[in-house]
Amino acid sequence: MAQSTVDPAHPKAEPIEREPAEATTLHVLRRMAVRFRPYRWHTAGSLLLILVTVGLSTAAPLLLQRVIDDAVPNHDTTLLAVLCGLMMALGLSASLLAVAETALTNWTGQRVSARLRVDVYDRARAQPLRFYSEQGQSQIQSRLISDIDGIDRFLTSTVHQALSALVSLVAAGVAMVILSWPLALVSMALATLLSLFNNRFAKRRRRLFRQRQRLLTTVLRYVAEDLSLSGVLLGRTLRRTGRQRDRFVEVAEDIRDVTFRQRMAGMSAYTVIGVSFACVPPLIFWAYGTFTSAASVGAVVVLVMLQTRLSQPIQSLLRLSGSVQASVAMFERVLEYLDMEAHEEDPAPVRRRTGGPAEVRLRDVSCHYPGASKPALAGVDLDFPAGSVTVITGHTGSGKSTLGLVLAGLLSPDAGSVRIDGRSGRLRSEATLIPQHTALLHGTLRDNLLFARGGITQAELDRALGTVQLSPLIAALRNGWDTSIGENGLQLSGGERQRLGVARTLLADYRMLIVDEATSALDHHTADRVNTALREHCRDKTLVLIAHRLPRMEPQDRVVVLDRGCVAERGTHAMLSVSGGAYASLLAAQHQIEPTRPGPSHRGPNHREPKLPLPLPLT
Repeated sequence: MAQSTVDPAHPKAEPIEREPAEATTLHVLRRMAVRFRPYRWHTAGSLLLILVTVGLSTAAPLLLQRVIDDAVPNHDTTLLAVLCGLMMALGLSASLLAVAETALTNWTGQRVSARLRVDVYDRARAQPLRFYSEQGQSQIQSRLISDIDGIDRFLTSTVHQALSALVSLVAAGVAMVILSWPLALVSMALATLLSLFNNRFAKRRRRLFRQRQRLLTTVLRYVAEDLSLSGVLLGRTLRRTGRQRDRFVEVAEDIRDVTFRQRMAGMSAYTVIGVSFACVPPLIFWAYGTFTSAASVGAVVVLVMLQTRLSQPIQSLLRLSGSVQASVAMFERVLEYLDMEAHEEDPAPVRRRTGGPAEVRLRDVSCHYPGASKPALAGVDLDFPAGSVTVITGHTGSGKSTLGLVLAGLLSPDAGSVRIDGRSGRLRSEATLIPQHTALLHGTLRDNLLFARGGITQAELDRALGTVQLSPLIAALRNGWDTSIGENGLQLSGGERQRLGVARTLLADYRMLIVDEATSALDHHTADRVNTALREHCRDKTLVLIAHRLPRMEPQDRVVVLDRGCVAERGTHAMLSVSGGAYASLLAAQHQIEPTRPGPSHRGPNHREPKLPLPLPLT
């Protein structure tokens, strides 16, 4: 995985991706050539069409020699008509074959590009959660969009031009050898020298292109941060829109400068190449008129035409070397993702569960985030009996959300074991998580709920919304179920987004449900009704509630108090609420009363377990 550093040429920018060691061009191209194996016959067909097209195009100048030397001087109208007809037929055939070759090349290239895009998507999706926090959305988007778009242009355009130029070069060279082998040798020697001269600039173009791609990734990140609703609110509320614009202008100007340098790199080489080949035809005419007249006029004209045909593919190949280097840089960036190990695999397809609630046991589980000085979880031993309700609480940063990710199978612990129903298994296939910040699709209300699983009926949709108190929302919307909720549900309020996320999870299939602060944006009355609905829904499931502010509790509810990644206290609500420990202190702080202390005065003959009042409204 690529590391991050600060670009010395862009000191004020955010840390960007460090450039990895470059692979050889041949190695990268060989890796990409493997992807054409399923289409080897299509590729062979494209090459055959190129050969035939170039052959037809090369035959036309040879016919022209007969026109100049035989048909026109001898006024042979029959021969002239035949030669002209053949020249037109060859031109038409070459054009039609070129269209067919372009269609076949693009058909093959598009399929290779689509498969490549899917493979990069799958490999990125199979990474652990830490990958997404380290890479960022803009890095992944850059690979999937701009890099593969560049590869697509290479496969469908650059490769086509390179093959055509190479075949044209060979065909023109063979024809020139037949007509004048000394001139053919001189042209080949000139091409070799110019290629060596051009290669001096190839690595520089490749380096500049990689730098430009990194800067474009930075632009994607700035756009996502600054031009989203949250970014606009951040800039305007802190009156820092000027700072947002300044950093965008800075990187835009860097892209301007790097792009200019990239496109100007090698222009001196192109100039020398163009001048060199432009001087050859006049030299041929001068040599013919000064030293010899043994060759016919037609032969000289055809030699000049072939020289032009020879110079064009040579110049094209030399110019295309820049495109090849840029494409190799894109290949390298994409291969970085393809070479990553797949850590996460999807569980079996979702099906309606009939196995009852799950039993989960954690033993000596520890998790440590890169760069953190202390572990998020340290030696956690916990049991979650089948069908139980467990509330996990603790101060901010105590490890509650990390434990929720482990229970949901979304985060693999660095040490320890997680067993389900007494055996090692994948929790992702049995558990699901409702996060505090629910991710919603940019679609309609119906789209978001139907995402939970296949085969959901309208009655189930209505029941799910009614459970979370969102039925009035449907009636208030102009398009009802088919109303778009905007990007990440921003057309809804925070409480509506949370309840929609809960409703969607109610429609999903699981044996264990973990709820991480999923009602934090609701008033206490609505939050209490939603929590009651969750309890009712999970009567045949194992329920884990992660809460900073405690919900309404039942005496038999199991409670786990975390502190700095460790289990500080565990037991039932009835037991811990009067134990005078950490849980009792949390209750007291939440309800602004002194913690209940055990003692003779509290355990008299008329003693009753205190009932926990409703939580205070959230602020």
